[in-house]
Amino acid sequence: MNNTYNIYKVKHSKLVQLKEKLAGVGLHQQKTHISNSYSMTFYFSDKVKGNDIWWWDTYRDFFNDDVIKPTNTFHFGMLLSHHIDKPEQIYAVSLGKAHFYLSKLIQYDFGIDLAVRMADENTILLKKSRYFTGTKRQDVSSYQRFQPNGYEPGESVDHLKLRASDRELWGERNIIFADSIQMDMDRNPLDLSEIFDRIEAGLRGEEIIRLPKLEAVADELRNELDELLFISLKNRQGDVQIDEFHVYGVAICFSFHDYDYRLSAKRSGEAGIHRKNIGNSLTVDRISDFLIEHNDIDDINSVSVQFKSGDHGVFTQDLKEILDLPIAYDGYHYFLRNGDWYKFNQTFMDYLKHSLDMIETILMEPLDEADYIRWRDEKQRKIDAEEPVDDKLIYRESYFNKKQCAEQGYVLLDRQLTQLQSMERGKKQYRVEVADLFKDKEIISVKISETSPELIYNIEQSRDAVELIKRGAISFDQEFNAASIWFVFENEIQRITEFNSIQFLLAVESWQKMVRSFDLTPRIYISKHNK
Repeated sequence: MNNTYNIYKVKHSKLVQLKEKLAGVGLHQQKTHISNSYSMTFYFSDKVKGNDIWWWDTYRDFFNDDVIKPTNTFHFGMLLSHHIDKPEQIYAVSLGKAHFYLSKLIQYDFGIDLAVRMADENTILLKKSRYFTGTKRQDVSSYQRFQPNGYEPGESVDHLKLRASDRELWGERNIIFADSIQMDMDRNPLDLSEIFDRIEAGLRGEEIIRLPKLEAVADELRNELDELLFISLKNRQGDVQIDEFHVYGVAICFSFHDYDYRLSAKRSGEAGIHRKNIGNSLTVDRISDFLIEHNDIDDINSVSVQFKSGDHGVFTQDLKEILDLPIAYDGYHYFLRNGDWYKFNQTFMDYLKHSLDMIETILMEPLDEADYIRWRDEKQRKIDAEEPVDDKLIYRESYFNKKQCAEQGYVLLDRQLTQLQSMERGKKQYRVEVADLFKDKEIISVKISETSPELIYNIEQSRDAVELIKRGAISFDQEFNAASIWFVFENEIQRITEFNSIQFLLAVESWQKMVRSFDLTPRIYISKHNK
């Protein structure tokens, strides 16, 4: 008989905590068996309290009078195994809802780490990814035939369904790989000791699939990243991401409810908990207000969020699990995933670099600071003397743009702003700058800056303007087939990938993807700012 096994690898340092967790949720130890150097202990929820059925009260009038209020009873269990001679080799087989209690105690991406060493990429049937460019955040895709290396720039894969490359060893059936692996086998549980040994051997093998993904950071970095995260939140930086579906091992769980939220945090150095109900909108501003109101909160890991949806029950998550806030530290960018810190692997960076290198890049004449200063001072003199001038703009981009118009024949669009009505009822209109320059059916946005946030803002403004024009939300009476950004850098940069900011490069990739989606040609101009 075929059995389905959902196998996790448990961190050795978390074993005691796991056993405490099992006892706390009502999983009681049963028998232990020894199989091929593995000690296997089963845990079972032998005393389960039934859960209320949320729709009972809603439809009570339709039930017969003699029907007793029902409850749903769901048993769950876990097989916990460890190698007798190698205690660091610990595996857990989850049954029922037990996987919910494993998420903080397992080796993340264990399944993916195995897949890239033993799976056949040609057989991918299903792939779940997180995206760091474009408008998609997460995506689940199914395939009739997958093209090897067919991953998108900005894509991080964390869930695969495919077959093993060695079918004699692993069988012909599909295997699901994520934080766990799910296998259907005609084996009994005692045979899993052989599977565990195969897994250990597989994890020692060389990678045969170049998969873009996130990699967990070293433990010693986490405290420093947490401190930077806490400071950023108090400064109202970042975003909150309530995902529409969550992944527990190989299980993908969709959310169908709207929630009210409550923030909670343990009091530092004393008993008690700070709590604040914040309604149905969970934003960084409200989190920041909560942290500022309670100055004794000094650890981001002490803050949690309670989710409540009518009669559908209550659950709690650590605040870090739902934050979307990249942190730059020591030359790298780190990202949160389910409350833990990650960075991009080299394959992710290779895909991103290859895509960015496909953008046509043209090196242009430099911006000379001395020339700009002379122009600015002379124009300011005329303004002060009330002599005729075209306008009273004296900033660098105005000088640079007008110089291109005079010498290269561009049409000046600088400061041509279009008013747009906010999508939020009652909110004020906001302004979008269409572009700076236009020539030969090409619109160009110009940015003179060295700071990544300002550059990203310009990229996003260019992206928004192009999209709004193409969708007819704002009027632009010229036809164009190319959209470009003209960067003026202080450093000597020949290719856009030489700019040392992953957030900047992801923004450029997102811009390029949007431009190409409208059948336009993306182009980048680069000038040197000589000071």
